[in-house]
Amino acid sequence: MNDSPKNTSDYECVADPCATITSKVQSLTKQIPVTPVVIKSGPVFVKIPVVLAEINITIPVEATITLDQPAMEIKRIKKNVFLTQSRIIPFFQECAPDTGILFIEGFIRKNIEYATKTCSIIESPNVCGDIRCCTVEVPFNFTTRINFIREPIFIENGIQSELEFFTDKLQGCNACSDPVIGHNHCGQSFFSTEFFNEKPFTELVRADIAEVDIHINPTISCIVPAEQIFTEFTEKIVVNLTLKVLQEQQVKIAAL
Repeated sequence: MNDSPKNTSDYECVADPCATITSKVQSLTKQIPVTPVVIKSGPVFVKIPVVLAEINITIPVEATITLDQPAMEIKRIKKNVFLTQSRIIPFFQECAPDTGILFIEGFIRKNIEYATKTCSIIESPNVCGDIRCCTVEVPFNFTTRINFIREPIFIENGIQSELEFFTDKLQGCNACSDPVIGHNHCGQSFFSTEFFNEKPFTELVRADIAEVDIHINPTISCIVPAEQIFTEFTEKIVVNLTLKVLQEQQVKIAAL
């Protein structure tokens, strides 16, 4: 048996490992079921998020993006939607009862992968390049009127009240005159009540994004008309969001 390296086409080929792997089998840990401690069955009061409204919004957005290097084509764009602000004002009108105004701000985080041109052969269609990436944030905002499935609960603060004290001990400069009777300016008492309401909040349920990318002033190759170089492009974006508006409320559950 010959253990020497195999000769192929008059030159020596030696296989070197390109990666090493170390693995081991993990043992299974035993688990013991635990009986949970629960309250007695029957009516109970709980504080839970209550859905005030569920809406679907379509937002048109236009953005112009400039890449750091000339690109031949966009390979992939990974998109994620984030909300940065959510405010609701329960503003009722006679023509639109049980409604409110919703203010939303956010952005689309886009990771753009594109192919660059690093070298080419003169009078040849062959082109070599690298794959680069660029991450940008495309902001958006909108305001819309929503219809409440269940109205939010808000308690207004009361009017501050003031308590005045009577006195007959006020004496003027004239020692022979009668004492002054009336309001005591030496002390005042106030009473006020402040309610702390639960702030409504928004949950992002679903986001659908459709877009069209339009290259701005691309440079076309005379040798290969199908190839072009660009650094700037405009995006026409349609964002469709499904949102839930909720508020923590105290609810009575008949039975558990």
